[in-house]
Amino acid sequence: CTVVGWQQFKAQQDERRNVAVRTRPIEPPNMNGEYQLSRTPGAHDTQRLFPRQYRDYPGGVSHFDVYSPKISTLYSQVFWKGLDPVPLPPEVVERFDGKGMAIIGFEVDQVRVTESGDVSVPLTVAYNHHFEATIIGKHAVFEQVRLLAGRTLARLQHKNMGHGIASMEEHWLARDLGTSPHGLPSKQDIGAANGGEMRKSFHGYAPGFAQVIESPTQIQITPMQIDTWHREKMNVSHPTKFFPGPLPRSSLAPTEGPDATYSGLLECPVTTRIRKDVSATFTAHLSGQCKRPVNEPEECLADVQKLLSSSGANVTLRLSSGQPAGCSALLEQGKGYDVVAHFVAGQSAVPCGADAAVLRGSAIGLVNASVELDLGRRVALITLAGPSDVWFGVGFGASRMADAPWAIIVDGSGAVSERRLGDESPGELLEASVHVETTSVVGAVRIVVMSRPLAGPTPKHYTFDVSRDIRLNFINAVGSGPSLSYHKAKAPSELVLVPLANTPAASGMCVCAGDPPAFGEASGSLVYMPSAQAEDMGSGTVSFWNHCDPPPRGDLLAMRNPACDLRAYSGGQIACHHMWSLLDADQDIPWPDQPLEYQLKFRFWVQEFDASYHSNLKRTTWGIASPVEYDVPKCALGVLGCEEDGRGGWIHTISGTFASRGKLVAAHFHCHAPTCLSVSLYICPQRTAVCGPGSGRLLCREDAVHGGEGRVPESRFDETGYILQPPCLWGDEAFGLESPPDVTGHVLGAVKTANATFGHHGEMAWLQVFYIDADGGATPDFLV
Repeated sequence: CTVVGWQQFKAQQDERRNVAVRTRPIEPPNMNGEYQLSRTPGAHDTQRLFPRQYRDYPGGVSHFDVYSPKISTLYSQVFWKGLDPVPLPPEVVERFDGKGMAIIGFEVDQVRVTESGDVSVPLTVAYNHHFEATIIGKHAVFEQVRLLAGRTLARLQHKNMGHGIASMEEHWLARDLGTSPHGLPSKQDIGAANGGEMRKSFHGYAPGFAQVIESPTQIQITPMQIDTWHREKMNVSHPTKFFPGPLPRSSLAPTEGPDATYSGLLECPVTTRIRKDVSATFTAHLSGQCKRPVNEPEECLADVQKLLSSSGANVTLRLSSGQPAGCSALLEQGKGYDVVAHFVAGQSAVPCGADAAVLRGSAIGLVNASVELDLGRRVALITLAGPSDVWFGVGFGASRMADAPWAIIVDGSGAVSERRLGDESPGELLEASVHVETTSVVGAVRIVVMSRPLAGPTPKHYTFDVSRDIRLNFINAVGSGPSLSYHKAKAPSELVLVPLANTPAASGMCVCAGDPPAFGEASGSLVYMPSAQAEDMGSGTVSFWNHCDPPPRGDLLAMRNPACDLRAYSGGQIACHHMWSLLDADQDIPWPDQPLEYQLKFRFWVQEFDASYHSNLKRTTWGIASPVEYDVPKCALGVLGCEEDGRGGWIHTISGTFASRGKLVAAHFHCHAPTCLSVSLYICPQRTAVCGPGSGRLLCREDAVHGGEGRVPESRFDETGYILQPPCLWGDEAFGLESPPDVTGHVLGAVKTANATFGHHGEMAWLQVFYIDADGGATPDFLV
């Protein structure tokens, strides 16, 4: 659909609705006051011509409010949780049943609901790091999917627009039940400008554009909040002056003087309650000898334990002779899974995996899997154990369905089938290659033992080959019913094939020291270690998913920014998870008897969908950091990216070059207080190596408006040290806008500046964009 001007649309609406339009109930003004916009280079008089109030949109609008379930925290605690879905108001559900609802914008606040009305909670009291929300219609459902800790977080980062997911164990997903009758979306992700700038940043679109959803019914909200409220010196409502509470030693925020306007907690510093587990760089071999043997017995034990961490193995250390030099692992005879980590100091002529005739590996997960390979008989014995009343399955040699693995499926009656999976599809049924030896049910667990030759009968079947790999990746899933259908839960896993000590001459699988990874390549996790204080409710392990691309995609790897590598990581979103305290281990959580309780409040402004007028928007994001967050260094002479600002302070600049497709309609450049200064987006010709101010044309520049300077409309939200981000919009020139630019076939570049007079953890450089398809229906790349 093309955008029409206000006069044309108003005439259409008057003719269509006649009296109904003129008798529409008077809508209230904006919940959070008037908003500011960034004027794009070719636009004219945008702030005057664009509707100042949602109620002034052409054709009239209506609104409804929804509240999140209650949020409750103590000082220093993070609240980041997928909250239970909330039904939309019954009158909204009834009005739009069988119709499209066009969301032209929304507003958001954090409030305490009192008998005298809603009372806003200052951002200096509770900092909104970000939120995500999803609205579904009656042709979709919310499902709470359970995950394996750590491994799946990075995979779901894409689906949650860069912020990752809140929980290591479970996550709310919206699933379509099928095509809606009118071909309209059955779900919409709600976000953008979704951090500390949320309250006074405009979340609307130019008239004629909307997020459309058919027959809306529910909303699910996932907030990430940080409690920074000094209970003794600050009010819990406006007006209040900020006072810093206790901070961990790694905080970079000033605590006194005129610059102490924000809490260092909002930057999520890595504290002494957090342990870094850097993934070992060892390798495992079944032949030859280690080029770099492990040098210490304690390291040998730790490496074997990490290698077999998913197996449930009982690993013991033995100082040995007659085994390979350094570290090796050998499975003891018997029915259990007892592994000996052999350590041999000095030289040894024994090769890795000598006389290894039988190897066995196991993994505990959604499906417990065990594989035993008899190399002499060329036979594999496969044992799977899963829920007895629903289907379960395992796909070998893969870490995702898109790898098209050979899979064994066991249905709720115990019947076994084999498939070659497709990308998020059941794929094709294959001829049987396994022979079911036994099947049994013990309690609520079905155990199926199968055998088959090591070699698959066709290329579509998996072939077990220990010369290729003894670390066997697989995916496992369980369903919600007895027959194969959409999985209730899925996860990648790994089992390691360890030689069995079935002959006196058998030697173990060698575990060798690897080369330290280059900067930016270290992987691992952060582990929260709660203190003995009863109020410390944090727990869990979170994967380190940051990754920095080399120039020209981004600058951070060349700058050796701490956000790029777990070994250097000093703070940011990954150090902030649900109920984690951001104080050091020797600091008690203060004011334990004074929880802060409040809710997020959303006001949605909507119209009835008109196919001749509304264009449905899609959402994507682009990041130029790791890919989203980074550390702003405390600048000084010689620090890459730094320059003096001429007023005694410093500015730090990063940039990135990327490509995408589509016509841009709204741009929200997400960054955090108090360091964010500006984000600019440029467009360049094809094959431009580095896109930026010297090689491209400016599409949009957003300068953060800082609170406390009298420039924030609505004085109660004018909080010193906090920001709003005026978005760039494109649409009809009648509203002072440029037409949506088509970025298809071009190179894009972004430049981000930050106040670097002080250092800052966890700043963001994240371009959140709404678009319509370019001619031909192309879809933008997802490039966080």
